[in-house]
Amino acid sequence: MIRRGKRLRRRPWQELRERRRQGIFLFPSLLTTGNLFCGFLSMLLAVEHRWTESALAIFVAMIMDLLDGRVARLMKATSQFGVEYD
Repeated sequence: MIRRGKRLRRRPWQELRERRRQGIFLFPSLLTTGNLFCGFLSMLLAVEHRWTESALAIFVAMIMDLLDGRVARLMKATSQFGVEYD
């Protein structure tokens, strides 16, 4: 922080780092949202008797489910919201 007068001002690189952290928290939640979408899509495809596409959607959902927790821990982007959302 740079001290000028009585107020503290943040350096631009510190603001960029904080913005980057906000984007990192978003990525595991996007994987979980994709997982939810694939599961819903699988149900819709199964109702239409499109079993192969339904199985593929379930497989993609499984991969996303495996990745979201690992990515969050790897990036140290875990949060209480992420735990509950997953």
